[in-house]
Amino acid sequence: MHGRRSTRRLFTALAAATVIAAAFTFASATASASDATSHLSGGGTADISQVAFNVTINGSGSASGSFECLMAGRSSSVLVNFGLSHIMDVHATPTSGSVSWPVVSFSGPGRLTMDGGQHVSITVTVWANVLTQQFQLTVAGFPLMPVESFMSGGISLR
Repeated sequence: MHGRRSTRRLFTALAAATVIAAAFTFASATASASDATSHLSGGGTADISQVAFNVTINGSGSASGSFECLMAGRSSSVLVNFGLSHIMDVHATPTSGSVSWPVVSFSGPGRLTMDGGQHVSITVTVWANVLTQQFQLTVAGFPLMPVESFMSGGISLR
């Protein structure tokens, strides 16, 4: 009888220690995730544009880096929606962002360069899916852009 009671106490103590260890591991992982820094990088030719991503997102939700998107020539179907015929170039500086694997989202101020060299201050929002290699640029106050897929190049998240 004494052996069974000792064995039961041992299993109870082991179960309690396992639960406590799991709780500490989860708390540590959660703290690390919130302090984590992610870097979205890459670029290439997509359906209607050429893009470059160099965006760092901190666990606090702040972001830095750059995003570039050039639409010219073969992008004429989209340029018409903006009243343009030759070029639309977006330069953005991300200030906030988030990562929810496999999607990275960020937003911030930017500059839009249009036909004839016109410059307009803008605010952009971008989401990018590193698994499907798709992204969408949204320029506040302008028509919605289509979701694009990379035809060459691509993006990665580290």
